[in-house]
Amino acid sequence: MASIKGVNRSASVALAPDAPYMAAGTMAGAVDLSFSSSASLELFKLDFQSDDHEMPLVGETPSSERFNRITWGKPIASAEKFSLGLVAGGLVDGTIDIWNPLALIRSEASENALVGHLSRHKGPVRGLEFNAISPNLLASGADDGEICIWDLANPAEPSHFPPLRGSGSAAQGEISFLSWNSKVQHILASTSYNGTTVVWDLKKQKPVISFSDSVRRRSSVLQWNPDIATQLVVASDEDSSPSVRLWDMRNIMTPVKEFTGHTKGVIAMAWCPIDSSYLITCAKDSRTICWDTVSGEIVSELPTGTNWNFDVHWYPKIPGVISASSFDGKIGIYNIEGCSRYGVGENEFGAAPLRAPKWYKRPAGASFGFGGKLVGFRPRPSGAGVPAGASEVYVHTLVTEDSLVSRSSEFEAAIQNGERSLLRVLCEKKVTRD
Repeated sequence: MASIKGVNRSASVALAPDAPYMAAGTMAGAVDLSFSSSASLELFKLDFQSDDHEMPLVGETPSSERFNRITWGKPIASAEKFSLGLVAGGLVDGTIDIWNPLALIRSEASENALVGHLSRHKGPVRGLEFNAISPNLLASGADDGEICIWDLANPAEPSHFPPLRGSGSAAQGEISFLSWNSKVQHILASTSYNGTTVVWDLKKQKPVISFSDSVRRRSSVLQWNPDIATQLVVASDEDSSPSVRLWDMRNIMTPVKEFTGHTKGVIAMAWCPIDSSYLITCAKDSRTICWDTVSGEIVSELPTGTNWNFDVHWYPKIPGVISASSFDGKIGIYNIEGCSRYGVGENEFGAAPLRAPKWYKRPAGASFGFGGKLVGFRPRPSGAGVPAGASEVYVHTLVTEDSLVSRSSEFEAAIQNGERSLLRVLCEKKVTRD
């Protein structure tokens, strides 16, 4: 299937968490057909009500350098002027620029849109992500091996905590990717090109655990499980031995599972925030694959282009919609349900059948029973001790004819008490009524 939306750009992408917008920063290490050396940040609107394939440009500003990584944080509750959150870009010169996307959409001057400039790293910034639970916190990692945690409650005057640097078995070289835990706000994971993955506890400012596989493959990207706080996936971009492995921090002696399908190194990955059984990866073999993390099987695959995708994301507003950026100079928006499906074929005896995505599950339902009963189910209200996705069942008694219910109740009471006088009265009422 072709993309449902698209734009001709060679850019890294970040999707707005609470609004229909996409930020695109000019990709480092790639050029377009005009061989332009300029760099910019552009905002596009994802308007699915429009029949136009090309996404409209709603704001842009020049950038001092090209982007290695770009991230879009949730709005900070106390800052109304940042109601769309903040966009951060990790640049090739080791700096991090912070923009206000609302100012870009309103076409304000570019100097008003640029609200922060962070200069700490010595080398390209390849690890960059906002904390989803505390959106004022931004984590960054670069080729110098340092990880910085920035507090952007006031982007014009940012503060940062002491940098994190591992030692011994937790020593990392060039940081290739980092990610916040989606369940525990002070837990952060980083991986590096020397093959070491480290999980950090920011309360203690030190590593909790570090691990690598037996041959210390280059690690290119990692992702936390959206539902299970102790699980993460780490991928390698080595062409000779590409790997996508699921690890559980409760036992790092061996990976829980390995996803086999790519023939060259994996360079980007995204775990579906709505249904954690779906993981999408793209590699240098020009394949972009959606995996079932429960069975380890391939669910579907995006159309193959002339060049590979280097950036992929799930759209948080609509289930099953993803973005993919390719070295063809194109950004495409796809519906994963419309892509090539892998299922049980005629010659695939014993293969696992396809399972419906979680977003197809009915959130509520009801059914009538005998005796005026109505049984239904609905999501349980969130709270302490309530697991995600929990439901509750309830039973209602529906009264449609009050007089009939009243006579039935009187009859049942007379039968239970065994009083003949009450039964005689009921019979007399019945005779006179008829």
